[in-house]
Amino acid sequence: MEIQANPFPGVENMEFLQNDFIAKYSAMAGIDETMIAELIRLKDMLLLRDPFIHLLWEFHDLLYNQQRPLHEVIPEDPKLGRLLGDNLRGIFYYLLVLSGMPLMIRRYEEKKWPDAIRDEVLCDLSIWVSHHKRNFGTPGLAWMVMPWYQYHINLELVSFGRLQFNTIYKFHSPAHVFRHRETGKVLALVDGEKRFTAEGILDDLQEEPSENSWTSSWEENADSWRGNPVLSSGLAEKEPVTLLKSEWELVLRNGDPVINIHIPECGPLKPQACRDSLFRARDFFAEYLPDYPWKAFFCHSWLLDPQLSSILKENSNILAFQNMGYLLPYPGEADTIFRCFGVKGARDGVGTVPLRSSLQHTFAQFLKDGHRFHYGTMILLREDMDKEAPYPRHE
Repeated sequence: MEIQANPFPGVENMEFLQNDFIAKYSAMAGIDETMIAELIRLKDMLLLRDPFIHLLWEFHDLLYNQQRPLHEVIPEDPKLGRLLGDNLRGIFYYLLVLSGMPLMIRRYEEKKWPDAIRDEVLCDLSIWVSHHKRNFGTPGLAWMVMPWYQYHINLELVSFGRLQFNTIYKFHSPAHVFRHRETGKVLALVDGEKRFTAEGILDDLQEEPSENSWTSSWEENADSWRGNPVLSSGLAEKEPVTLLKSEWELVLRNGDPVINIHIPECGPLKPQACRDSLFRARDFFAEYLPDYPWKAFFCHSWLLDPQLSSILKENSNILAFQNMGYLLPYPGEADTIFRCFGVKGARDGVGTVPLRSSLQHTFAQFLKDGHRFHYGTMILLREDMDKEAPYPRHE
């Protein structure tokens, strides 16, 4: 059945287009007065584009009045930037997200979740607005934020200090994770045929195999599992090993419930701040979501590229974060260039943007040397949270 929005009520009856509404909820998200004034100015410009105000109403009504899922309402990027330009496209999506704030707040009240948790996650909006201004020149939101911000509004994402966490998520990785029944040692095995470089990194960024690449294998029978091990550093080894089921237990496989970690773009990734966030998240799930049977913390990020250990300094916060867990491979080329050099760097090349940080200089040299960035994932098993350095790195 085709979904349909309620009739257009007129601009004067759309509360989320009123200046007081924009100022109130923007301030709750930690956006300063200067930025709010600029957002209101852009909103006034958008009001002159009547067809898009009607479209904004339809999206708002379907998402937040009828509470339909985003994939039903806007199944793919509508490419509004081609019609509105980056500035008005940005304010369009900003107003749409802001219009869902009252629903989000009501849901927090219904769940009786603390206001402090709500306020922490609200501040994520200011991060993305600043990101848009830095990349496009005006405050707003890009399309890519729309799916992400529905997690906030649907109470599927909470924030505790430096890190954010999905309240429901499934483990996904090309590896199974095992624990030795007596020693407690953890070891991952690649779960199928995957091509790896000679160094043990997924060799999936080009069709042709890299020099000295190799393919993993996987076999399970009644008594054992046999496959290629992945070290805690995230690198796979060419020689397969056999794990006896009498000695090893399968503790994490694809589809298992986990707590997904998101790393917002909001300053240094200090180790103690990250640990504090993890423990606060564990306490939250124990008190407010006690029936969620999570098995591990899980994170998928460009920051978890196993190659970074060979190019960053030993005291790097990024490496300290990696060392908190067990790294696992993940397919695809990471969005590292976009994350570190912005839209222009990703579109036109890192040589077109000024290098302002030591990290940018290091990454620019890495690219100049002919390398490419990979994604990675990390797990911290629930039973290992209180252990110091639970997954030692191998030399």
